[in-house]
Amino acid sequence: MKLAGARAAAFCAHPDAKVLGGLAGVLLHGPDAGLLALRRRELVDFLTEGDDLRLTRLEPGMALKAPAEIDAALRTRGFFPGRRVVLIEGARDTLAGPMKEILAENGPGDSAEDAFLLVTAEGLTARSTLRKLFEGGGSRLASLALYPEPPGEAELAALLSQAGLSDGLTPEALQDLAAVAAQIDRGALLQLIEKITVYSLDRCEALDQEGLAPLLPMAADSELDRLVEAVAQGQAEAVGPLIGRLSASGVGATGMLIATGRHFRQLLGLAAARDGIEAALGRLRPPAFGPRGQALAAQARRWGPQRLESANRLLFQTDRTLRSPGDRPDRALVERCLIRLAMMVARG
Repeated sequence: MKLAGARAAAFCAHPDAKVLGGLAGVLLHGPDAGLLALRRRELVDFLTEGDDLRLTRLEPGMALKAPAEIDAALRTRGFFPGRRVVLIEGARDTLAGPMKEILAENGPGDSAEDAFLLVTAEGLTARSTLRKLFEGGGSRLASLALYPEPPGEAELAALLSQAGLSDGLTPEALQDLAAVAAQIDRGALLQLIEKITVYSLDRCEALDQEGLAPLLPMAADSELDRLVEAVAQGQAEAVGPLIGRLSASGVGATGMLIATGRHFRQLLGLAAARDGIEAALGRLRPPAFGPRGQALAAQARRWGPQRLESANRLLFQTDRTLRSPGDRPDRALVERCLIRLAMMVARG
């Protein structure tokens, strides 16, 4: 049996007991290690009913050196009722030969306690001998090709529920989460799900857009850009609230200072260019076109070389203080520095 993409993912998420009962083994393969780990866990939990004592793990290197270990693991009868799983993660094509011989002698029988071989592998090509072994195994073997696909809102809701967020998200917040999930890998998504769940432990209602926004990575990046722009534009009154939101979303004071310093060094390079700001803009890497380029040029002209030198000196001194030994209120130190910068250009 050969399944790929959404069909393979659905098979793992909602296994068919009758189909699995007739299989001797399954190969999970694909380019995303996080996705493979998630689907592997779903199949193992289903087959073992959550009983770790029915799971036997074999290292691929050891299995290759001593193929008899695979055979012995498949033939061993457990002390507890229920089907056992023999798991080999990170397999390579070199295991195809030994597995072919072993699987020819081991197969699903009439007993519900027959061992099940589950193999995972990354980066297998279409010519892979391991893939061909499982794809050509008829009704006894299955090859499931898993590819990263943006999770839908239903899948995200299920992940949140599994993580312990019983009240979930409002429909609008779930849409925002789906937009972010389409741009990050599976591992980062699972970490984000855990972060949202921890944040919402004491809530008795669905998390809305306002509550979700500070937790999203793209939101943090956007807020950081807003902070830098507020400082460069002289909006001193906006600095404090922006720093507060960034701190709540996990951005440290040092990260805020580094982002601001990078921007102001860029402005100084533009303002001090001997051939003019426009020529210097053309040399930026990555290039700045359209509204961003216009905004950088306007800020460089407004600040001028002298004030930008003073601004970079203040940023350097603050960074050196942050990195020096001793206890200090880092957030307050950075907030004072950025407000001073914003007031510096506002007075001009």
